[in-house]
Amino acid sequence: MPTEMLTEHERRVPPALQATAIPAQEEELRAAALIRAKRVRRLMINVAAWALGSLLLTTLWVLNEWQANGAFERFGHAGNRGDWNPTLWALAVGGWGLVVGIMALRLYFERPATEAEFDRVRRLRFHVAAWVLGLIVLTPLWALIEWQDNGRFERWSNNGRPGDWEPWILYVGGAWALVIAVIALQAYSDRTAGKAESRLPRLGSRN
Repeated sequence: MPTEMLTEHERRVPPALQATAIPAQEEELRAAALIRAKRVRRLMINVAAWALGSLLLTTLWVLNEWQANGAFERFGHAGNRGDWNPTLWALAVGGWGLVVGIMALRLYFERPATEAEFDRVRRLRFHVAAWVLGLIVLTPLWALIEWQDNGRFERWSNNGRPGDWEPWILYVGGAWALVIAVIALQAYSDRTAGKAESRLPRLGSRN
């Protein structure tokens, strides 16, 4: 290989070590590919189970509401004739779907990476995307629960009176965001430490 085509790192590494490093990298990539294939199969199984489970839960919910309250007229929780309460159904299907969605996001963002810095960035993006997906799924579920317990929204409160909606979704989203902030700070500190360590050999060689 011409010398001008070699990188600075490759010039410092002896050819014997370069020859042994290539098979090691191939083994790491092969192992990462096998792990990813297993995760893909696991995700496909969970998606299929969620789809079949949602279909079964929906059928059971429809049969139960039909038997208890007659033909559907409106969504309600008072137990009147024609009121169908979707809260338990939505909690089951939405919560299960959130777990499967986070698995899909993890598979997408945690792809095999050869550099640790790219791996940290992808992991951070995964946590942010999971937070967004979690709020998209949990916010309607929170609204359903508060509506079932206290009726239509009138004010923010935790007194439990009609019209009082407790904003616990804000506590969940804020705590989750705080965890992501800690992960981001850790990734930034690791990146800074890595840059500092990479400068040490250069400083030593100058001295």
